[in-house]
Amino acid sequence: MGLRLDAVVDAVGSHTDFGTVDVFAVQEASIHDGRPDAVAIAEALGPEFRSFQATAQMLRGRDQGNALIWREGVFEPRAPEIVALTGARLVRMTRAERTLLRAIPPQRRIAIRAESAAMRVYVVHLDVIGFTHKLEQFGAVVTDMQARPPVSLTLVAGDLNTFGMPRLQMWRRIMAAAKSAELVEVTKAVRRTHWTAQKLDAIYVKGGSTIHHRAWALKVRGSDHLPVFADIATEVG
Repeated sequence: MGLRLDAVVDAVGSHTDFGTVDVFAVQEASIHDGRPDAVAIAEALGPEFRSFQATAQMLRGRDQGNALIWREGVFEPRAPEIVALTGARLVRMTRAERTLLRAIPPQRRIAIRAESAAMRVYVVHLDVIGFTHKLEQFGAVVTDMQARPPVSLTLVAGDLNTFGMPRLQMWRRIMAAAKSAELVEVTKAVRRTHWTAQKLDAIYVKGGSTIHHRAWALKVRGSDHLPVFADIATEVG
């Protein structure tokens, strides 16, 4: 909820990794002194940046939501929109998982969709609890993507809350859903995106016959998550 916003703004303004960012997906953005966090971060990036922020829920009296920041002239989206990530009541799941979700009610989650004629971007934040529940939420993004007119490039970026040991492949169903939607994870080689050494964040890409990419995480403690970067180039043909 932007609890260390000052540290985030300082990192954005001082680390060279942020200097060439064109699109910046943010989760757990809040509002401080009546001002959206995305506005403060966009200003730290430079005058050519624009932002959009949407509140998913109120948590302990504070706004918690998603935000998208983009470089004007590189990405010119129409007005961004909110995609609701459906609730867990309509999905089939194990009794143990359903009991867990009753004990710890799922939070309200959204995705932001921003698109131009050439590119579509989703900013995603999945719930903390529930394997099947998270799969349903990711599926809501895929369903929305497949219902939209085709574009040259689609990005899905955010916090998937994929807690667990990578070798156990607990999230292979999410990976399978992404693969079936022709989404390529460009952050696959990044092993740690959270201070607990977990990998919770990912960036997926769809577009072009060939995708060239490089991804990394920056060890900056502006929040409990590490910022994750990806350089992406596509070839059509």
